[in-house]
Amino acid sequence: MLLAALSDAGRHLGHDLVGQVRARLMMMDRQSRAELAAAIDDAFEVAPDLTSARQQARRMLTNASARQAAMAVWPAYPEPEESASNVEHMAPWLALIDQHCALVPDDHRYLIHHLSGLPATEAMRLAHRYVVAWTNAASTEPSPHRQANAGRRAANRWIREGRP
Repeated sequence: MLLAALSDAGRHLGHDLVGQVRARLMMMDRQSRAELAAAIDDAFEVAPDLTSARQQARRMLTNASARQAAMAVWPAYPEPEESASNVEHMAPWLALIDQHCALVPDDHRYLIHHLSGLPATEAMRLAHRYVVAWTNAASTEPSPHRQANAGRRAANRWIREGRP
């Protein structure tokens, strides 16, 4: 929810940083999560550009001295169990959909809600069908600026109502 709030506030973290933040937030208590989200929001507020903001946020997650400063503010801030990667760990079925469809953050949440509890093979089968539903609907929409939404609506309707 905090990542969604940052996104809604116009803080475009990017896929790699979202993965790092998500991994860090999972290790934190509620108060520490809120404080980290506020610090990331502040980094985006004061940074001169998007790249600098992302670098500062990444530093807070990966740099030992930045982590020490964060620990002074957030006593419950845990040490990482392993170094954070610059690559978001995305389920293979979600990566497949993301590769073929113009997903937005809400799409990620929607798909995770509907597919994450399924066995991997079933989720992958449904991901392929989702891409087909999206692509077919998008290709039948004559207005280019409406194609992504047409695909999104059809594929989401299919996954919600008519999965055979």
